[in-house]
Amino acid sequence: MQRSIRDEQGKAWDVMVGRESYGMQVWLFSPRSGGEVRKALMESSTRLDAMQELEQVSEEHLRERLGASVPWSSRTAF
Repeated sequence: MQRSIRDEQGKAWDVMVGRESYGMQVWLFSPRSGGEVRKALMESSTRLDAMQELEQVSEEHLRERLGASVPWSSRTAF
């Protein structure tokens, strides 16, 4: 499943679920216009829960998580 949002500057993003090491579920934010993918930790601990979370959360929540995200290549801890 994938969702689409626009950030506060009007930039379009596709949002999907990914998985980090140790099975952590993450939000993946991919800019439609190209550029670096970003990630943010999800509350869900299983893939099924993460997919349900993606389906149910508000666009505002997704924008908040985008604001708290780090570049995919970042080694910074969440």
